[in-house]
Amino acid sequence: MTPALNDAARRELAAALADLHRRDGLVVRAADLLGRAGTRMLHPFGIAPDHPILTTIAQAALERAYDIAILGLDLPIARTGASLPLVAASGIAGGFAGPAGFVPDALFTTLMIMREVARAARDAGEDLSTETGRAACIHIFSLRTGDEAGYFSARFMLQGTAARTLLARVAARWGLVLGEKFAAQAVPLLGAAAGAALNTAFLAHYRRLARAHFSIRRLERQYGHAAIHAAAPELRPVEDARFFED
Repeated sequence: MTPALNDAARRELAAALADLHRRDGLVVRAADLLGRAGTRMLHPFGIAPDHPILTTIAQAALERAYDIAILGLDLPIARTGASLPLVAASGIAGGFAGPAGFVPDALFTTLMIMREVARAARDAGEDLSTETGRAACIHIFSLRTGDEAGYFSARFMLQGTAARTLLARVAARWGLVLGEKFAAQAVPLLGAAAGAALNTAFLAHYRRLARAHFSIRRLERQYGHAAIHAAAPELRPVEDARFFED
């Protein structure tokens, strides 16, 4: 019999659910507008955010990031505090370089995001020497902000899938993210600024998702999945269009 959630656990779960509900910030929405403009500009050349080449780039970026950031977690890449300025600099360089700078920027940004995900996992007590722990890191790239039912459903659909298999399955979704980034960086004069803004926004977004995800997993290890799933609906944040999204 698992223990009932105490007040501290309920507060932690409520905070994690609030992070899963939080609406993307102004920077992401502004970059989305740039991405739409870039998509229209690139359309005559047959380039769209769902282009197969972007899925290929996304899978290569995820696999490389997985090998370095998860399997090689103890390698000194960058302190947490240095991650945001580093990805911003990568976005600026990629934006200035145009299409030639996109792939190196995408590879580096994916690596830094994966590194933050791995840190969040380890801080929450995940054992990244296990297949389950490593797969939980890949789950982050399949998550969308939304209600807790969608979150738990997404996890259930991927339950038991090996990390390497998950990489291939989430590549299409990550490819769309990179495609929107590519389109935004293609806008003349604003590409470098868009690259920096998107990189930092993506890093903050996936860091927040990772902390919420691994906080919930830690509570599940302590109290059991059923107890957390049952408690989640009553702790769901109040819906408010100013702050949350369905």
